[in-house]
Order: sequence, then structure tokens, then C-alpha cells
Amino acid sequence: MNKNFNLLVLVTIISSITLGSCKKDENNDLNNKCNVSNPAEELDWLKEAIDDVKEDEYAYYAMATYKGKTVFYYGNCNPAANYASTVKNCSGENLGHTDDLYDELTDITILWKHVDSKCNFQQ
Repeated sequence: MNKNFNLLVLVTIISSITLGSCKKDENNDLNNKCNVSNPAEELDWLKEAIDDVKEDEYAYYAMATYKGKTVFYYGNCNPAANYASTVKNCSGENLGHTDDLYDELTDITILWKHVDSKCNFQQ
């Protein structure tokens, strides 16, 4: 009987460890940020895009979740600016216009902004 109890305990422990390690993290893609630790520096297309606007005190780049995937988009808080922005995936491919997709974006965070940003982000 003691032998069966020990076997049951061992099976329970192994099952718990196995099932616990398979738990899916709902924000896994966002946490991985395209499998890099610093997307603004490590994604070449994004780094280049930021370099193009790095002197603009009204410019910023945001990171968000769209359909369970990490995405990025450009923003500009200059009230006189008229610009178009697109949502891009980790590879830099356009997924659509930011205005069209904005209501579907979640977990929005500011990824980059000018050190003397004129934008007022409520965080």
C-alpha cells in the first residue's frame, strides 16, 4: 500500500510540473516584443524609422497588441500636423492604417519619444 501511495505522489508531482510548464501566457507575444529585448534598437526597420524622426519633438512610436500579436505604429501629437500612420508587425509589414485599426489595439505603450517630447501621455 505504501508503495502505491509513493507512486501516486510521484505521478501527481510529475503531472503538476508538466501541466504547469505548459501554461500559456496570454501576453506572451507582447512580453517577447518580437523575440527581442529592445525592439526600438534591435528591429532594423523600426530603428531606421525612429532615426528618421528622432529630431521631431512631437513624434513617437507606440507598441501594442493587435489580434494577439505585437505591433508598432508612428504617432505625432503636433496639432498642426497632418500625417498618415500605419500599423506594422514585427517584420515591418503594413497591416493597415492606424486610424482604421486603432479600436482593435490593446496594451498600448509608448516605445519611443523624443527626450524633450511635446506630447502629453497620460500613463
